[in-house]
Amino acid sequence: MAKSEKGTSEKPIGLAQLIYYGLGDLYGGGSFLIIGMLFMFYLTEVAGLTPVMAGFVFAIGKVWDAISDPLMGYISDHTRSRFGRRRIYFLIGIVPIAMTFVLMWIPVGFQSEWALFAYYSFSYVLFSTVFTMVMVPYAALNAEMSHDYKTRTRLSGARLIFSGFASLLGGTLPKIVIHRFPDNPETGYLLMSVIFAALFSLPWIIVFFGTWELPYESSKKEGEGVLGIFSHFSTIFRNRSFRIHVAMYIFAYTAIDILMALFAYYITYYIGRPKIYPIAMGTLLIVQISAFPLYVAISNRKGKGISFIIGLSIWLTGMAMTFFLTSATPVWVVAAVCGLIGLGTAAGVMIPWAILPSIIDVDELITTQKRSGVYSGAMTLVRKFVQGIIAMPLIGFV
Repeated sequence: MAKSEKGTSEKPIGLAQLIYYGLGDLYGGGSFLIIGMLFMFYLTEVAGLTPVMAGFVFAIGKVWDAISDPLMGYISDHTRSRFGRRRIYFLIGIVPIAMTFVLMWIPVGFQSEWALFAYYSFSYVLFSTVFTMVMVPYAALNAEMSHDYKTRTRLSGARLIFSGFASLLGGTLPKIVIHRFPDNPETGYLLMSVIFAALFSLPWIIVFFGTWELPYESSKKEGEGVLGIFSHFSTIFRNRSFRIHVAMYIFAYTAIDILMALFAYYITYYIGRPKIYPIAMGTLLIVQISAFPLYVAISNRKGKGISFIIGLSIWLTGMAMTFFLTSATPVWVVAAVCGLIGLGTAAGVMIPWAILPSIIDVDELITTQKRSGVYSGAMTLVRKFVQGIIAMPLIGFV
């Protein structure tokens, strides 16, 4: 094993350090939720793309992700700087994070649908590139701040609490801002993007100064050429634990992406009550955030698998109840069903990321290499692949 695994005294991780680390997922959780819930709606209802063309905006980005995510995982693992392998990218990404998020919501006003398609595809590819550059090293950092099982679970829990908080803001505040411009939604979407660009970019200053990486000395086997990146990436699937883990991740996050993308349509056109959207989504996300500490406790006492099963069972029950909601259903009943769904989705969101550091440890026992970046790159790729290739085009066609 790498020298850092032996004889290295770890820094204590208290509440402050959990906060510093967790702040990074304001970007990861918030940006994905806003894009998942509103970008398809924006492209079809405001920009003027057809649903099929809007779905393929996401698909174009995923073709690039198939290259950029493994590449960034490899680059992160092989980065050598005075700030470590991961944290340097937090500083580099601050300005690009803000710029690329705003670009997606600019009303360019092209008359040609193909010109609109080209612009929004390009802006989404830029966003995805910056997201990969920052979030792949960030996801890898958990395994390199501590080697303790329970501490890593607490770090994952802290990260997802902030992710949930960002999702709460992303699920409620955008609609409030947009609805202030009923006659000019383009302005509403653009103002919303500027507000959240600041929220997503500025906290990385705190994350950079508040986190660290344990010393690590690379093995000789890591000296591969750039042309070997993708064969290097493919070797992680020889890890049976990772194959099982990524299946859990795909199924849970596919369901979450479809749920979030359809939520605005469901409330607006099926129930026919768009004004209760902030209440319904806000309840779901508040309960989801509140449930993360519960699943951390269950995971540390009973195991992460038990937490996952409990959460998904609750989620299934809540989804079944949506069949009985109508335009005449009292608001509190709709909110209660959304709260039950939020209680269940908390496990689907949290547990796969809480398991990842242990999967990386299994790989290190097999390969003697600390390939946190490769694994976090794979997770990021799968996350965006599921959203862009499966969820959004599927929704667009349906």
